[in-house]
Amino acid sequence: MHKKDNKLNRDSENNLCHIDTIEAIEIGDTQQWIALRSENTSNPIILFLHGGPGTAQIAFSRKAQQTLEKDFIVANWDQRGAGRSYSSKIKKDDMLIERFVLDAEELVESLLKRFKQKQLFLVGHSWGSIIGAHLAAKRPDLLWAYVGIGQVADMARGELLSYKFTIDEARRIGNKKAVRELEHIGEPPYVNLKAGGIQRKWLGKFGGQTVNGTAIGMVIKNITARDLGLLGLISFAKGAAFSLKNLEEQVNSVNLFQEVREIKVPVFFCCGRRDYNVPFELAVEYLEQLSAPHKEVIWFEHSAHSPNFEEPNVFHEFCLTKLKRCIV
Repeated sequence: MHKKDNKLNRDSENNLCHIDTIEAIEIGDTQQWIALRSENTSNPIILFLHGGPGTAQIAFSRKAQQTLEKDFIVANWDQRGAGRSYSSKIKKDDMLIERFVLDAEELVESLLKRFKQKQLFLVGHSWGSIIGAHLAAKRPDLLWAYVGIGQVADMARGELLSYKFTIDEARRIGNKKAVRELEHIGEPPYVNLKAGGIQRKWLGKFGGQTVNGTAIGMVIKNITARDLGLLGLISFAKGAAFSLKNLEEQVNSVNLFQEVREIKVPVFFCCGRRDYNVPFELAVEYLEQLSAPHKEVIWFEHSAHSPNFEEPNVFHEFCLTKLKRCIV
């Protein structure tokens, strides 16, 4: 394991070990990067699976997650082909949902072994919630609980609901340009990424991605130079484009109603009341049908698709009051 920006200090008086490190680790025979932060390495682990595909979040996770570091080992992973883990050597044939689930499984096992823990908390955001749900169903023995944020359920139905919300909003407020562009691209499935981008552009303007500001603005606001790295922006941009191009078709065919019907650990869905990037109605419907020992929707009243970034204090409170109770 190669380390970069490594900070590991021990408080001898209280026997606490602080960690703040960004490291390269071999996962699935490929160099991938993880960030680990905590005030005490005996804390339970919470692993975040970022969205996108390709929206690697090591560079912009610190500010929103900082309060969690007192109570958890906060782990962020730039997935295969994304962010720090982007490389021109990544094989397109390895950009498969099944491969990402295997990568995540290997990472979880590595973290548990390293910190001498039995299980951890797995958090999947948007695209990451596809990986997360599959892994939670496959390896419940590794997890205390699974948390889905902007949880994917049925991508085809979700895209249609997202389009209808956007064009209905455009008509409601009388935005003729938006109506014209949305009518021109028509309902999904879209003919290409550009058409999908037009729909997402207007969705963002109408508050279906973030309640305040834009999704890009939210990322920029949270970026820290120390976590971005020397070639961070270049790797981020290249990785995002590469990941989306090679995973879009697979993502659009995902239907967890059929693929993941049971998860044998507690399941929590964090839903923004305004989320129409991955419409919250479908997440709620999916959770109702999912078999799990405990199921619960956590509502974020002032958020859309990224409640953990839009309302980080509410997310922290959820982690303290709900997740820690799952440890047995």
